[in-house]
Amino acid sequence: MRSRLLTAFLVYLFAALGVFLIVAPWTPLWEMSTAGYLPTALGPCLRSGFARGLVTGLGALNLMAAWSEARGLLWPTSPDES
Repeated sequence: MRSRLLTAFLVYLFAALGVFLIVAPWTPLWEMSTAGYLPTALGPCLRSGFARGLVTGLGALNLMAAWSEARGLLWPTSPDES
């Protein structure tokens, strides 16, 4: 069983990363990044809506992981139920 402090840290980490991944692709930060202007085939791919949606989906998965960890922190189960 993990400590409550480690679980709280994981909730914070997953939530912060999830919010960043959801918001970042839709800000000027994404457009100004140098990776999007690579002279390879990867550059236009990173500027496409598909890549933005993919990163946003990863952010949503991180938020779901944060919620999953937070449920265990907020509503602990007894050892008999595991």
